[in-house]
Amino acid sequence: PPGRAVAITVTCVIGRGSTAVLVSGWLVGAGGYVQDQRTSVVREELTVVAEQLAAGISDADRLARADAQSRSVRVGVTLPARVAGESYRITVTNRSTPGAEPMRHELRLQSSGTDVSVTLTVSTLVGLEEGSVNGGWVVVELDANSTLVLTDGDPSGSLSLVRPTPGVTHA
Repeated sequence: PPGRAVAITVTCVIGRGSTAVLVSGWLVGAGGYVQDQRTSVVREELTVVAEQLAAGISDADRLARADAQSRSVRVGVTLPARVAGESYRITVTNRSTPGAEPMRHELRLQSSGTDVSVTLTVSTLVGLEEGSVNGGWVVVELDANSTLVLTDGDPSGSLSLVRPTPGVTHA
């Protein structure tokens, strides 16, 4: 009977179509879940990096205040160049009113791929210049104006807490 063959074919097509819709829904749902997990990992890693940078800035601030005579400080902070496979940028913004102590600065770390950002506030008694650097090896240095400055560093270069004085050998 031809009607029975049509019914079997229609039932088979409907079954396969329903299965395809369900599998597609699962894949789309899983893709959203994976993206949410990735965003969460990037946020967590940026938070850890921000705390490491804040510790380096605090170290430089303490050294700058303790070594008031020479006023030369250079502290290297080893940060990962990438978090969860993405590069990121660090931006420093002053959040204090002029003359306020301690001075408050906002560290904002922004990932390049997922567009996730993390903000952390750090306080210093020595000024911290506004600016931005790429993630990775960062140097916190006291400039000629007695202000701390963040710069992109080179881990292969020499790093010291005090600038070498020409003609003086340190043992």
